[in-house]
Amino acid sequence: MKRTLWITLAALLAGAAAASAQTSYNRDMGGMLIDRDIMTPADLIGLSQTQFNFGTARAMAMAGAFTSLGADVSSMAINPAGLGMYRKSEVTLTPMMTFSRSSTPDAGAYGKNGTNRFSVSNFGVVVNAVNRTHGLIGLSFGFGYNRIADFNYDYSYQRSGQAATVADLFARQLMWDEVSKESFRDNNGLGQWNWDRIAPQHWNAALAYRAYMIDQTGDNEWAPTWIGNNADITHYNTVKSRGSAGEYALSVGANIENKFYIGATLGIQSIHQKLYVDYAEDYRYADPSAEHPYGTDPSLDYQLLYARLNQAMIVQGTGVNFKIGVVYRPVAGLRIGAAFHTPTYYSLDRKFQSSAASMAYANSNSDPETVHPDDKGYIPSGTADMTTPLLYDENPDGWSFSSPARLLLGASYTFGNRAVISVDYERDWYNGIRMKGNPIGQGLEASYRSTFRDLLQGSNIVRAGAEFKALPGLALRAGFGYSGSMLRKGTVMAQPVVEQTLYYGAGIGFALSRVCTLDVAYQHMKHTTADYYLFYVAETIDSPEGPQQMFAESSTYRTEFARHNVALTLSFRF
Repeated sequence: MKRTLWITLAALLAGAAAASAQTSYNRDMGGMLIDRDIMTPADLIGLSQTQFNFGTARAMAMAGAFTSLGADVSSMAINPAGLGMYRKSEVTLTPMMTFSRSSTPDAGAYGKNGTNRFSVSNFGVVVNAVNRTHGLIGLSFGFGYNRIADFNYDYSYQRSGQAATVADLFARQLMWDEVSKESFRDNNGLGQWNWDRIAPQHWNAALAYRAYMIDQTGDNEWAPTWIGNNADITHYNTVKSRGSAGEYALSVGANIENKFYIGATLGIQSIHQKLYVDYAEDYRYADPSAEHPYGTDPSLDYQLLYARLNQAMIVQGTGVNFKIGVVYRPVAGLRIGAAFHTPTYYSLDRKFQSSAASMAYANSNSDPETVHPDDKGYIPSGTADMTTPLLYDENPDGWSFSSPARLLLGASYTFGNRAVISVDYERDWYNGIRMKGNPIGQGLEASYRSTFRDLLQGSNIVRAGAEFKALPGLALRAGFGYSGSMLRKGTVMAQPVVEQTLYYGAGIGFALSRVCTLDVAYQHMKHTTADYYLFYVAETIDSPEGPQQMFAESSTYRTEFARHNVALTLSFRF
């Protein structure tokens, strides 16, 4: 399907002002409801936020602080030099249960705000091919899978007393792009409605027109004609996401004289996410009664009571990266490690669908040929008048981008056979995210590059873990991690972006036999988004009387996610 570039796309995506060079207008619009038919910068940031605090139960309990530790299958995803510490071969499997909950402070409760999921956090095979006493003491090869991101969450909220409606945004969009409702029909506006004539970036605005949220009022004028200026508006928002990102690793690690450990990993990532965004508004007026619970606005022939916009997106694809790492042991108990992860180069397909519905009341049935109220004056949702068809983009679009490069540094100290402590530092260069290809064109790539350069920065991550062997066959573990913001100070993104993550864990390890171990871990993760809008639209016109401004916006929101992960790893060494 052919796509064209919306003139305000850069501003919409970056959350910053944009201007048209041909006019004296400054125009800006955006928010999480807008541009869902394309990959936004917020989408690319979200797909880049992989974590190394999954993997085996031992690694999870110690918060993934394994840059200088080794002999664990999770090393393939963190620092492959850790494979050089294996003296035996190993097979592992880690099932995990996740209990996800969310909340949006300062917003009313609404809908579902939690989900429970079963998944596989890790499985792997390490083959110890060389085991000597001098020179090349150890050489191990590994193949494994590590879960690196969880996209399973639900969150919903509502807020009353709002003056702005998303219809304001759709009306300005069609006006700015000089779109006429006749262009939605064949035969110069005289024939049948034809959705194929509508570009995907105008789908939601056209749906708003079909659901009577907006109408054309002049040659180049659109307005919410069925929503009164004195309406008390409630915004309802529901987001549901399903999916994950995982990495299949082919690794090799070597041990040289028990002093130097080196390793490399070829990582092949798999991404799949289904995202549903269901938004609704209702409109209430003064003097509600049993007959008119929403109140009435006599100035309107028809008044909307409720409107709903549903959007769904599916993203799936693969990525490839390369990791190299080293560990140096200057003295018996001390290990110092470093690893570098190249950017992951992703190739993705994206599908999109949307629909709308509404409900209205006829104060005066002035257009009986178009709308058909029931005997009480209501035009109910679900009828042909008030429900649109489902628009579906059947052709997957090719999107490709590169995620941040990563540098990991770590140090650990082992106290004989009784205890170990480990600390990691990680730097992720989010301002280095680059779009490599898209269905729209090179102009979009330049816009995204400036967005990442101007609004993002490197993110700092710290992890710490400890293990204590209380008994020869019993190990106690704990860990803590913090991921800082990749946004520059003062940045408000147009769409939700997880700005910081805090996690901690604890676990127990049991030696069931000489060849079999069982590890159990609990991990708590808290993600917090930066402030974001549902929608906003602004316009400044330079006139002889001075700048004239029009502005409509939702409230800003900040959503918090809490995940409780419980994992169990069964390992066999031979």
